[in-house]
Amino acid sequence: MFSHRPFNPSRVRRHAANLLLFTLSFAGCSSLLAATPSGGDEALKQALHDDLEHYLCTRSSIEHISTLSMTISFRGVPEDIKMAVGTTQYGGGEKVTPSNVFQIGSNTKAYTSAIILKLEADGVLSIEDTLGKWLPQYPAWSKATIRELLNMTSGIPTYDATPAWEASVTNDPYAKSTPEELVAFVYPTLHQPGKWEYSNTGYILAQMVIDKASWWHSYQAELDRLFAMNNLRNTFYEPNFYPTAVTRRLVSGYYVNTDDPGLAKLLGRDTKNFSLGWTQAAGGIIATPTDMTTWVRNLFEGDVLPPQQKNELQSLVAIPGGEPITETSAEHPQGFGLGIFQITAPPQGLFWGYQGSTLGYRAAYTYLPDSGLIITVFTNSQAPAAESTVNTVLFAQLYETLKCFGKI
Repeated sequence: MFSHRPFNPSRVRRHAANLLLFTLSFAGCSSLLAATPSGGDEALKQALHDDLEHYLCTRSSIEHISTLSMTISFRGVPEDIKMAVGTTQYGGGEKVTPSNVFQIGSNTKAYTSAIILKLEADGVLSIEDTLGKWLPQYPAWSKATIRELLNMTSGIPTYDATPAWEASVTNDPYAKSTPEELVAFVYPTLHQPGKWEYSNTGYILAQMVIDKASWWHSYQAELDRLFAMNNLRNTFYEPNFYPTAVTRRLVSGYYVNTDDPGLAKLLGRDTKNFSLGWTQAAGGIIATPTDMTTWVRNLFEGDVLPPQQKNELQSLVAIPGGEPITETSAEHPQGFGLGIFQITAPPQGLFWGYQGSTLGYRAAYTYLPDSGLIITVFTNSQAPAAESTVNTVLFAQLYETLKCFGKI
């Protein structure tokens, strides 16, 4: 997840939230600009490429990564900066290009929230509807609202922190799963409603609501429609396994997270061909960094949602208290909307961001609403929390390089 407590560090391994806290001290600009006096676009691209290469060179063995793939987008600039370094396998493989895909983990949650909100805009449901209305088979959770499922204040615990789930995925990582099977790992347990608690279960329940309410008759069909509407030609979803046309573009991913003894059997394994049935609406999408950058731009600045629903998407609760806040601040530096995080931290101020992870991948983005800058970086391992520094060390360096070239 991310750095503040009360979270169990073992949960960092999954597609939970590593907030993009750029808290490191930045190097000065003088040496960089002296080396690239023109300050032009090609010099900027070379400097960014050097940042990626340096990080990969110094962190490859520590994080067991073989690649970094990045897209940077500026508001009003038609061409993104796209680049990738490294290879498709640790210790070998083909050279990675920006067209290679990665598992994006919990970044999937924003897509799930958008489908719910579009159904609300169409008059099919309300995010204030209770679970009892749509899924009466779960009476212990009947008072939880759809909004609370999406902003993680329902009190419903996450299934992927249970010993039973860990045993299931380690005993057979190729097993198919249904939403009902995932929910069963925690039903009827209920923690403290109203307090923010990271829960993938809420998004599986949201998926089940979509399956019941959808005009297009399923969560998968709604996702495919959303991809098409946003011209996301390199974004894919399957509930368990992907076709060869997708997996041949997917880099290998590695589970090397020693934080969780319950998954020790998976250590060192290439998870590329594992089932993603355990993630589904909570984290099952595969995409390129460029497609996810397009999605982030459209979600925050485009017409994915009508104004009312966009405001609901960005309606925040404070972390960890769960109380509603207008925006993050020094008093409440971290907040959660409906599948998206907002952070306020120096030097960049207020921004939106997420790092999603699965058992072998990490996918992080940050969006600065004032400047319109979006940075998206994907890599191919799930590392221990203390060593998972893409969203701190690397993002900080990329931010500083952009700042040095006058892009921020």
